[in-house]
Amino acid sequence: MARFCTKCGTQMDDQARFCPNCGVPIAPGSAAPSGWVQPSAAPFSQTPVAPGPAAPSGWVQPSAAPFSQAPLYAAGAERRGIPFPGFSDRVNHPEILAAFRKSRKASKGFAFILAVIPLIGFPIYSLSDDKMELSQAIMYGGILSAIFLGFAVFGFIRANAKNSYEATVIDKKTRAIYSRDSADSTRYITVVRTTTGKQKKIVEHDSSQLWAWDYLQVGARFRCHPQFNFPYELYDKSRAPYLACVSCATQNSIESDRCRRCNLPLLK
Repeated sequence: MARFCTKCGTQMDDQARFCPNCGVPIAPGSAAPSGWVQPSAAPFSQTPVAPGPAAPSGWVQPSAAPFSQAPLYAAGAERRGIPFPGFSDRVNHPEILAAFRKSRKASKGFAFILAVIPLIGFPIYSLSDDKMELSQAIMYGGILSAIFLGFAVFGFIRANAKNSYEATVIDKKTRAIYSRDSADSTRYITVVRTTTGKQKKIVEHDSSQLWAWDYLQVGARFRCHPQFNFPYELYDKSRAPYLACVSCATQNSIESDRCRRCNLPLLK
């Protein structure tokens, strides 16, 4: 006995459990509803169609655009200026790299000048005042210059040794530093776990910028780029309170594409 869908009337095999046309589940032994008639297909119209107007001289039929297999939202795409989740590829942007090299060059020049000042200043002081002999002035100036230069070299080596890492914030806490029963300062500690499973602590003081403490919330996924002035990049920037310039650390709205102060591209 033929079986028919009780909803659309499509004829089905005896073993079918669902209508192949509308997908409705079919109970065993279902037949067409009483009085139902299988609709016939509409007859094909043989009425001729009038030809359209001829194409203008020189007109060429445009070819159809190829279908794009690219995703609807590529990595780094934006919603009205608000970036989609993901890490930016602007870390290697030519303008950002050029600003980074310029900043490093200026830092090295400042460190060199700072190291030379004592070596020149002490002998000048000795020549203008009899309280210190010239040999002593040169020795003291040389020692102080060596100390300044050593700190500068150590800072550059330490900065170059740091690598970028990806992590998630797992805890935040503060710790007061006491001296003679009074709180002299407070440490702000942001605890993170890297993708390799290693736990790190980002320690900041109330006397300095609290970038990690203010910018990174518990549960936030981020990358740290230690070579930049502002090193933190959130994975989901749509939840960020602002976008900071990696060079000058100026706070910009998350809809901005460039820094309002130095005009460098923002990481988005």
